[in-house]
Amino acid sequence: MEIKTEIRTFVASNYLPDEPAESITDTMPLVTSGIIDSIGMLGLVDFIESHYAIEFLPREIDVYNLDTVGRIESLIRAKLSGREAGVSQGQV
Repeated sequence: MEIKTEIRTFVASNYLPDEPAESITDTMPLVTSGIIDSIGMLGLVDFIESHYAIEFLPREIDVYNLDTVGRIESLIRAKLSGREAGVSQGQV
C-alpha cells in the first residue's frame, strides 16, 4: 500500500470516522485545522514509527511536519531513505 493511502486510512479511521479516507487530500491541514490535536499527534507518530520501523527525533514531531499527508509522506520517505543509506554503508 502506498504511504499516502496508509496515512489517509489511519487518519480517517482514528480522527475522522465519518469521512472516507479518499476525502483527505495531500494538502488538507490536519493539525492546524484541529482534526488532530497534540495527543493525536502522538498517536500518529506511534503508528508511523511502528508501521514503518522508523524513529522520530523529538524536534521532528511538530505541527509543520505532521500537518498534511504530503508533509508526513516526505518525512517518512526521508527517514526510510536515510535508513537504507545507513544500511548500504554498513552503518547501524
